[in-house]
Amino acid sequence: MMNKVLFISPTVYSNPITKDIQKKFQSLSKVCNPTVFAFSEEKFNSVVEGVETIFNKKNKNRFFNYLKIIFLFFFEIPKIVKNQNIEIVCLQDPITGFFTIFSLKIRKLPVKIVVETHGDFINTIGLEKNLLIPKFYTLIFSYLAKYSIKNADLIRSISDFTEKQALNFGYKGLFVRFPAWINIDNYLNADTKRLSTGTFKIIFVGSVTERKNPKIIIESLETIDEDISLEIIGQTPNLKYLKELNKLIASSKHAKSITMTPFIKAEELILKYSSANLFILPSKSEGLGRVIIEAQSTACPVLVSSNTGMTDLIIENETGYIFENNNKNDLTKKIQYIIDNYESALQIGLNSKDFVKENQSVTNFEFGYKKLIDLVST
Repeated sequence: MMNKVLFISPTVYSNPITKDIQKKFQSLSKVCNPTVFAFSEEKFNSVVEGVETIFNKKNKNRFFNYLKIIFLFFFEIPKIVKNQNIEIVCLQDPITGFFTIFSLKIRKLPVKIVVETHGDFINTIGLEKNLLIPKFYTLIFSYLAKYSIKNADLIRSISDFTEKQALNFGYKGLFVRFPAWINIDNYLNADTKRLSTGTFKIIFVGSVTERKNPKIIIESLETIDEDISLEIIGQTPNLKYLKELNKLIASSKHAKSITMTPFIKAEELILKYSSANLFILPSKSEGLGRVIIEAQSTACPVLVSSNTGMTDLIIENETGYIFENNNKNDLTKKIQYIIDNYESALQIGLNSKDFVKENQSVTNFEFGYKKLIDLVST
């Protein structure tokens, strides 16, 4: 008999569920009896690939949506736990997870608690959004996270970086580490169209924010005289940062070859990875960065910032390259080195593809959750 596990998340799912998420649900149903409590554009319940889904309607106003999350996590989750005889609750992050954990504790419900850490849950919002009083948010988030982590029976981490953050909050329990869901098959099978001559194509994929730090790429290219193009792909939630970025692009000597592309579908993104000469993710803070895995799966050479979870995926000069976090000069040197030694970089890209194939498969994802459930159930 498999354990009944309730996965709780503020994530917004599409309706109908995408094929990729269907495959994720299929994997979860192999290792437990899962229920997913999350959000969608419309309220609906269904069963998808053996997973019972309870999707609540997302409120369009961000503030009221937060209030709705708090209410549901505090009042509705305990009802589901009790009515469905849930044995394990798995919470996506320590911040929103606080309200569920606190509610379960005061009701003394006999359920195991797993807290997942997917990134820098304290500093991310300050680097992503324009906050009037950032220190206030940091104080509140730290309190909520500390409580959640203290009361977790087990923590699922995705990198050494996220484990260290939990340890800094006083956690002394068990960890199970494996990356967030990613179906790499389509990336591994991509038709590579990468050229070693002509324009050197650099791409960035991620939210255009201070945390992801795409501005530093543009700054680092100013002293490079090669024929370079840069495409920045991602959503732009921070209008102040976007304005600063556009101003920087306009003044760049590479301005004519720098483009901004909004969010694109996976099929098109695969083509971008497959034809790029170099993928750069210069995040100031990053739990792991699944886009790194996507790029590596297409054998695209990758360059990432130090002191982040991304370095778990990189063996320097074997599966990728690392530059000193937020150091423009070091980033410039690394880009120039890669351009000057591109035949070697192509081999490193192939190495990274083999590395990803071996370590980031769907089977590994299933094994990770099975190990997690077995440990927390004993």
